[in-house]
Amino acid sequence: MRNRIIVIAAIVLIGFWFGVRANRTVIKQSKGETARKMWNDPHARKSRKKLGKKIAKAAKKHR
Repeated sequence: MRNRIIVIAAIVLIGFWFGVRANRTVIKQSKGETARKMWNDPHARKSRKKLGKKIAKAAKKHR
């Protein structure tokens, strides 16, 4: 009897898990949209700005 309850509980949990996962929407983005989001990311902008300053400083130094 105990084994039967454990098996039923396991089946219920697995069914619940699949049910929860089934209604998730899949959002597909184009590569262009992904690239635009990465380009407009504030952290990426800041790092590009820092890199630009670093390159300008190095170019000024080597003249």
